[in-house]
Amino acid sequence: MTQLSGNKEYFDDAFSRLDLSSALIKDAIFEDCEFSHCNFTSAHFSRCKFINCTFMHCNLSMMEISGTRINESSFNECKLSGIDWTRAYWPAFNVDPELSFAKCILTNASFFGLTLQGLKLIECKLHEVDFRECDLSSAEITGCDLAGSLFSNTNLRGADFTDSWNFNINVLNNLVARAKFSRPEAVSLLEGLDIDLVD
Repeated sequence: MTQLSGNKEYFDDAFSRLDLSSALIKDAIFEDCEFSHCNFTSAHFSRCKFINCTFMHCNLSMMEISGTRINESSFNECKLSGIDWTRAYWPAFNVDPELSFAKCILTNASFFGLTLQGLKLIECKLHEVDFRECDLSSAEITGCDLAGSLFSNTNLRGADFTDSWNFNINVLNNLVARAKFSRPEAVSLLEGLDIDLVD
């Protein structure tokens, strides 16, 4: 299969090296599908569903996902820069969408205000990502570079930040109970407390 079209259902299909840059796909359903080395740059998926899908070595930068539901899906070594995840469809009853990102680039993205309990971000580049007002309780954010990312009124209870760095998390306006941080990087959590550290 070499192309995709809207208003269709795809089940257990494998797509390789598709070029859908700037394409518009409406009302399509993808379940148990695999995408490998595909180019979705600036593509627009409107009111689509991705259920239990796998993306490997894909470029999804600037992709638009208005009204699209993404659930139980994983992204491996993908580029996902500039995506506004808040425009997707997030059912209120599904607090854990079971999303997993491994070795991905998610720069200049927005998750503002979303409930993403259990989100997995493993060894990702997370520069300038907006996590404000999010519920990231029990999230796994390990081995990630978080330079410039925003946390404010974010629920990080039980989140795992082991081996992540460059984060700026003010413990006074974020919930961090039972969160895990690597010892050398945990010192940065004290920066918002107006205290002096001495050797």
